[in-house]
Amino acid sequence: MPLYHVVLMKPKPEVTQAQLAEFASTGQAMVGKIPGLRSFKSGQPLPSTASRSQGFSMAVVAVLEKAEELEAYTSHPVHVSFHERFKNLYEDMLAYDMEFSE
Repeated sequence: MPLYHVVLMKPKPEVTQAQLAEFASTGQAMVGKIPGLRSFKSGQPLPSTASRSQGFSMAVVAVLEKAEELEAYTSHPVHVSFHERFKNLYEDMLAYDMEFSE
């Protein structure tokens, strides 16, 4: 069963749209470099629900082939480099992992 790794983030007030776009494109570029990573999507909430986001105004949904690959994904050098590069953009972060049958 695929694993959906969902991360919600609160960007710091000084973070620009250009920085968020760079985050998104760099994250997308990890697909094909990390075994088991099917897709990496990121974005901001819809205007219709943004008022309920409690300041979490950026999200990632990374899809892995199976739950057992999560640890390898998070410790993979490409992901570690990505995390180190962008971790200072955020003042808070939540992660939530779940599986769905296809």
